[in-house]
Amino acid sequence: MSGAGDSILPDMHGEPAAEALARLREQRRLVRQVRDGVEATGRRLTARPAVSGWRSPAQRAFEGRLAELAGRLQGAWRALDDALWAVDEAIARVKASL
Repeated sequence: MSGAGDSILPDMHGEPAAEALARLREQRRLVRQVRDGVEATGRRLTARPAVSGWRSPAQRAFEGRLAELAGRLQGAWRALDDALWAVDEAIARVKASL
């Protein structure tokens, strides 16, 4: 776990604002890419057609695990979206300092 004062953002102390801004924009691009991948995977899981008729215990267990995985992906998406918001806020602070 992170301690008090720890941040997901790169340390920019002493770094020129233009370089910090470039690093933050790259971080935003990467976080957005991962977030979008997690979202696409979650959508594919939830878009699976429902199986009707007789199902074995193994099939029911498999479907239950897929639902659990979809829930975990939703949580990961929210965390990545929060991280993206934090990077956007840092970009705004750096821009304000220019």
